[in-house]
Amino acid sequence: MRTNFSKGFTLIELLVVIAIIATLAAILFPVFAQAREKARQTACTSQSKQLATAFTMYLSDYDETFPLGFGRDSSTGQWLWDRYHAVPPNWRTSVPPGSPLFQAYLMHWANTIQPYLRSLQIYGCPSSPSRRLNTDYSAQTLPSVVSYTYNGLLHGLSMASVACPSSLPLMWEGRGRSGVEGFALTNPALRCDDPARPCRYFSCLNGPVSGAYPTGAMFRLDGTMWVHSQGAVFVQADGSAKWRRLGAQLAPANTDPRIDPYTLYDTQGNPGQYWWDGCNPWLFRPDYEPHNTSLQHCTRQDCPECGH
Repeated sequence: MRTNFSKGFTLIELLVVIAIIATLAAILFPVFAQAREKARQTACTSQSKQLATAFTMYLSDYDETFPLGFGRDSSTGQWLWDRYHAVPPNWRTSVPPGSPLFQAYLMHWANTIQPYLRSLQIYGCPSSPSRRLNTDYSAQTLPSVVSYTYNGLLHGLSMASVACPSSLPLMWEGRGRSGVEGFALTNPALRCDDPARPCRYFSCLNGPVSGAYPTGAMFRLDGTMWVHSQGAVFVQADGSAKWRRLGAQLAPANTDPRIDPYTLYDTQGNPGQYWWDGCNPWLFRPDYEPHNTSLQHCTRQDCPECGH
């Protein structure tokens, strides 16, 4: 009498199958990760377009004048150009309604365009992890996570002052790959330190001007500028939104200032300096026409810190 035994896998066969599965996983997982990131990039681009629409509606209601990039302390008259502003303005229990700081929050672009958005979630890009500042987070309402920044050289400026709307950045992912919980920032910003002088863009298009006031500055980032596939999403003043490659050239280190606001990138996408004309960040100047202006005055400048 014969007994039939079912044939099983040998150890070598099992190892071969495991090796094949591991190889397929190594090939497919990066593809899946790229697909997920592409979906997040699409979501960020869509949100950027909604923000552009909100700006367009704001401009229509306010005589073609851009919103303020930062508020003003009513008790001192000081412009808070280097400060984070709460979004929404009423979430901080330590800043009561009616206080000078609360009134400054109300003037910030992220709060003045909110009636045209009716959603706080649009400010946060899903590709950018949220982080908290070193401050009190006692909240009376839900704070927003903000990934986008506004071109502060447009602070209170007329739309007629923009020379090339299709190339001038209006908004962008100007904190790097990071969303700040409860606070928004304007980057670049005007250095309006003297409350007695006008806080408006001053052009140095033809070279540095002695005693120009105010000048512009860009702040240090919270994360790499490689937010999406070694680049970030920019919204132009004409309402268009698209991804832009950043830090494309690492060796030699200088980038093209007509495309990239920063230069001296490291291998992780962190820039060391930004381009400016002796007065303002190069790429964000409202009267700049990238195809008609020489680069003879283009220099590099370090980024200052910002407060909260």
